[in-house]
Amino acid sequence: MTTQYTRPGTSTASAAVGDMASAAQDKIAETVDQAQALAHDQYDKLVASIRRNPLQAAGIAVGVGFVLAVLARR
Repeated sequence: MTTQYTRPGTSTASAAVGDMASAAQDKIAETVDQAQALAHDQYDKLVASIRRNPLQAAGIAVGVGFVLAVLARR
């Protein structure tokens, strides 16, 4: 049987670190949720814009494809 030695105050420090980690995890989850909501809103705006101006959207897509093709050839 082994005996583990713990320094005085270790459990308090562990609890503090655990609380900080939990708070950080909550903040990260909240930030991810906000980012997902923002991305969803931007996607909806993009789809609406494409539906209003399909020829312009196609022209932009062709232009971006051309630029990427030129860059890929280098």
